Amino acid sequence: MIDLSGKTMASLLSSMLLRVTEQVNKRDGSLIRTALSAAAWAIEGIYIELINIQKQAYGTSATGEYLDLKAEERGLTRHPATKEICEMYCNLSTLELGFQFGDSSGNTWNVTSGVISGPDENDLYLYHITCQTEGAIAQPTGELRALSFLAGLTTATFGDIVVPGNDIETDDSLRQRYEESLVEIAFAGNVAAYREKMLELEYEIGETTARIGALQVFATTNAIGDIEGGHVKIWVVDSDWTAASSQLVDAIQVAICPMYNGVAVGFGNGFAPIGASVHIATVTSTPVLEIDVQVQIGSSTLPSVTPVIQANIMTYVRSQIRTWGNQVETPYETASITIREAFIYAASLVQGVADVLSVTLKKDNVVMSGQASWVTDRVKMEWIVENDVVINVTE
Repeated sequence: MIDLSGKTMASLLSSMLLRVTEQVNKRDGSLIRTALSAAAWAIEGIYIELINIQKQAYGTSATGEYLDLKAEERGLTRHPATKEICEMYCNLSTLELGFQFGDSSGNTWNVTSGVISGPDENDLYLYHITCQTEGAIAQPTGELRALSFLAGLTTATFGDIVVPGNDIETDDSLRQRYEESLVEIAFAGNVAAYREKMLELEYEIGETTARIGALQVFATTNAIGDIEGGHVKIWVVDSDWTAASSQLVDAIQVAICPMYNGVAVGFGNGFAPIGASVHIATVTSTPVLEIDVQVQIGSSTLPSVTPVIQANIMTYVRSQIRTWGNQVETPYETASITIREAFIYAASLVQGVADVLSVTLKKDNVVMSGQASWVTDRVKMEWIVENDVVINVTE
């Protein structure tokens, strides 16, 4: 890359004036200086454009459509926005496909499944509904209202998210995938090939598509975790970095290695090469993380510092969760999310706290020493669920 940063109006004007004879008045306000200043200003603008052109030519600095073009050189495309699918509980068992509901945020939701189960103890039936608007939506809650008359409707409420919606992929995310494609060479079903393809694919679920957030590949491992040649086990989480829904797991299985009579066989009809039986799975357990922090208050009060400490700790926990997908299998064949007391100490030393007196980590109510780990191996995949993280701050 050519360094053009020094091509400023001042440096260009100085260079041009050096080429003017000393017999000509070159002081401020002179005719020649005024004329050359205008030229130098225009030329500086050209150099600024050249700098931008150079930046857009490299994957590490390109943005927007220029980054898309660089990514396409590696066979990568930017992930589009997708629609969210949620559960809905309704007192009616005869909703038509496509019937529309509205939520308190102004979003429109279409019924995209027949009755899945019910009636439950509240005489409600479970449906799946899909948002008409593409993009990520925070956990929707509350009542839904019918957008046209529906006789007998008394209750329609949100349940859990089935498939999270996604915003269009950011430059940072696409750039990371581009750079990974340059480092890890994907070839004939190696680990890099599975990672690259599975993160790129969009999996069809009803009227929408979904993606995964991360995965771990265990070679020569069958569905129950035993070592067996010709088998691959892949653990996945969804784009919200939570346990993948059964619908998403099934869609991934079909795309990578379709099942025949309930068995993943290596016929090569999916992405997996002939002879490779791939088993897709997701979180098997979610042990509760409890963090007890005892602080010595300095220039503040406990109610004032508590939410700040809790927010700092959750930021740290989320950052640790995000490391899971970047881990490479070790000789011990594990990947883990590790929460360390030392970082909890650091996160708790906020303004107004004189000292952190103690930190206690508990995993499913069992006290851990120094750190607690959520382990993924051939047999199990433990995961931290944000709603199951309990943070207690005391004096």
